[in-house]
Amino acid sequence: MFGEPSRKAVQKIHFLLLPGFSLFGLTSMLDPLRHANRTQGEALYEWQLISENGGLISSSDSIEIMTHTDLRAVEKCETLIICSGSDPDVVSTPAVLGFIRQQSHFGADIGCQDTGAYIAAAAGILDGYRATMHWENLETTQEAFPKVTLVQELLVIDRKRFSCPGALSGLDMMLYLIKSQYGQALATRVADELVYTHQREHSEPQRRSLQIRLDSRNPNLIDAVNVMEQNIEEPLLITELAECLGISDRELERLFKRHLSQTPKAFYRQLRLEKARWMLQQTNDSVTAVATACGFVSLSHFTRSYQKQFSKLPSRER
Repeated sequence: MFGEPSRKAVQKIHFLLLPGFSLFGLTSMLDPLRHANRTQGEALYEWQLISENGGLISSSDSIEIMTHTDLRAVEKCETLIICSGSDPDVVSTPAVLGFIRQQSHFGADIGCQDTGAYIAAAAGILDGYRATMHWENLETTQEAFPKVTLVQELLVIDRKRFSCPGALSGLDMMLYLIKSQYGQALATRVADELVYTHQREHSEPQRRSLQIRLDSRNPNLIDAVNVMEQNIEEPLLITELAECLGISDRELERLFKRHLSQTPKAFYRQLRLEKARWMLQQTNDSVTAVATACGFVSLSHFTRSYQKQFSKLPSRER
């Protein structure tokens, strides 16, 4: 897909939309193609929206859009992009997986957007390939499909497979497509039309740096949170954390209160509870297993802490 375009025909891209797909993620891919056609004054790209059964399909925003056709009406794709949001395991139906395998057999270039890599992996077409996906789902998908090499990048192209983690990364991906096929000048004009002033590199991280997330450049604070994130299952004592940083307990307390308006102990507990919430929403692990994985020594302590933080029982996150 990212090589020289065919000069004989318009390049056609099929977007396979699965229930709960990201509407923002889809439009971030479609608009650059539309603007490329408009700017060039001719049809360079055309696209077709397909779904398992055709008709209306609901996005993660609960907005329904009309697809052009269903899987049965599509014979052969030149390029297929799988668009999926939350719960990719639920929408990975036999018909969807069979269609993806069929298109792989036909030699299609197959892309994955957001959690699409999970579905492509479930279809067995990513074994031995590098891929990327949304950072929230990457860890559990890697565990489920160890033959796939998942990395936390904005765009991965590996032979006839390509992937991006969703949202705005789809725009970066399509600008790179336009650049690789029609040159930097057209890609720049399209970016200008979209008021997009900074196209990101493929290897840039999906999440903002701790410095930006914490709104602080204090190296001790950044190092402290880094250590916390690396020690979720077996939390360190605040004394041990201070020793790792080479500062006193009192200095660590002052640091967190000055920059984050809370104690390091409270911040650490919040970090662990947020990880627990993500696990409850994204995995099938039991509440007890999640509590243990997030460093809580008893289920009752975890349940009380969770309810206080999120105003609901852990079991209600399922």
